[in-house]
Amino acid sequence: MPVPSFKWRIVPAAAAAMVLAAGTPRAAAEDKSADQSASNQPAEKHHSKAKGALVGGAAGAAAAGKKGAVAGAAGGALVQHHRNKKAAKKQEQQRKEK
Repeated sequence: MPVPSFKWRIVPAAAAAMVLAAGTPRAAAEDKSADQSASNQPAEKHHSKAKGALVGGAAGAAAAGKKGAVAGAAGGALVQHHRNKKAAKKQEQQRKEK
C-alpha cells in the first residue's frame, strides 16, 4: 500500500486544529471579564493536557510527520501543564490578598 503524500496528511491535521480552535468563544469571555471588578474575578479555567497534546500532535504531524507529532504532543501537554501551574499560583496569591 503506498504511503499517502504530505498533502493528504496535512489536510486532516489542519481540519482538526480548525475544529478545536473554533470551539473556544474568546470574544464573549473577553467582554464578560471587562465588566467584572478585580475583587469579583471567577476562578481560572483548567487547561486540558489531553487537548493540548492533541493540538500539538496535529501541528507537529503537519510540520514534520510522525516524529514531529510525538514532539508536538509532548510540547502541547507541557504548555497546558504550565498554564495550570500559572493559574494555581495566581489563585493562591489572590487568596493571600483577601
